[in-house]
Amino acid sequence: MGAEQSKKRKDFKNISDEEYKRFMDTYKKATSGRSKMTREEFTPTYTIIGEFNVQCYYRLVKLEPSGLLQAKTFLKIIDDGLGHFDSLAKALKITFGDQKEPIMRNVVKIFCDSNKFTREDQVRLYDYFEGENNRPVEELEHFFSSCPLFPYCAAFIYQKLIERQGDSKMPVLSDKSILLGNVDQLILNSHLPFDRRKNWTMLFSNQRDGNSFSQLLRKVNGEGPCFIVVRTMRGRRFGFFASHGLLAGPLYRGTAECFLFQLAPVLAVYNATGRTDNYAYLNYQQQSLPNGLGIGGAADVWPFFIHESFEGGLCQKNSSAFEQCWLAEEEHFKIKHLEVWRPGDKPAKSFEEQLLEAERSPEKSIIDKDPEARAVLEMAGKSMHSEAYRDPAPLLD
Repeated sequence: MGAEQSKKRKDFKNISDEEYKRFMDTYKKATSGRSKMTREEFTPTYTIIGEFNVQCYYRLVKLEPSGLLQAKTFLKIIDDGLGHFDSLAKALKITFGDQKEPIMRNVVKIFCDSNKFTREDQVRLYDYFEGENNRPVEELEHFFSSCPLFPYCAAFIYQKLIERQGDSKMPVLSDKSILLGNVDQLILNSHLPFDRRKNWTMLFSNQRDGNSFSQLLRKVNGEGPCFIVVRTMRGRRFGFFASHGLLAGPLYRGTAECFLFQLAPVLAVYNATGRTDNYAYLNYQQQSLPNGLGIGGAADVWPFFIHESFEGGLCQKNSSAFEQCWLAEEEHFKIKHLEVWRPGDKPAKSFEEQLLEAERSPEKSIIDKDPEARAVLEMAGKSMHSEAYRDPAPLLD
């Protein structure tokens, strides 16, 4: 019996023996053991498809001479939906029709309903995908390559049809956020390295920790990769991801894994262009250097910068460091709420160990030229193991 089942299952590349058996048990229970399923049996059995299950059934039975749905026909479509991008695109066109908009709307609604997202979440997720997808339906698999979150949401439907658990793209937050909703978390998480997608730790919140730059410095300094998220007095929400975190001092940190993002009024992610190494920056109480927290800029030209006064920040449009954007939609913004989140675990090396490693670098730090820079480290509340602070590259030319 097991060998016969495995032989039948071999027609499907992406479905295991256990999943095949589970599907067939559900199917036969619904049909009272018959090999074909009616619409009346289909709709209460596969509720994951929701309000689209009647339309879906009629699309599926177009492939059937008898006008009734056979298990092997349905399984073949599910198998395609669990496969590579080209076969997933094929499965979506059979399941939801060959028009781009209905495919996207159906996938988003089913995914959001299944995960108990709100109606607003559904609208925002659809708008995000619509903004990312400028290709015709014939090139759906190319859209998948540029926006891998969409094929994840689409494959989620086929996983549920065979009762496969799948991996959640939603992070587990240490605290409740007043700035990040379900869709914000989902989209930002999808742009992170895989090892940083499971747990997010709140490092700072001005609602919890106060409107203090020195508190922000102490909470984020040397704590690892992090998101900075702001809501301005005008209601704009935006921020950036620092791939290597923030370390107080005169040097930039991070790589092209850093990115900017907007959350409201639009939802979009802006990747690094690779034209500069000026990524995350954190400095405090210096006379000759920018004082504050920012990314992708220098002097008084930044796509995102928070002054050490903590009252507000700078935001210039179309920085060469990132794809074109204007996060705050105003050059000078006032902060209403600010949160900092660390995705993933804290770095294995402590702040002090990072300083010692930097000290061993043969390159001269700016602190050798300007002892005043040492105050930055002392303001961060960290003990000094060395009279020098060094890192691979200087802040400003």
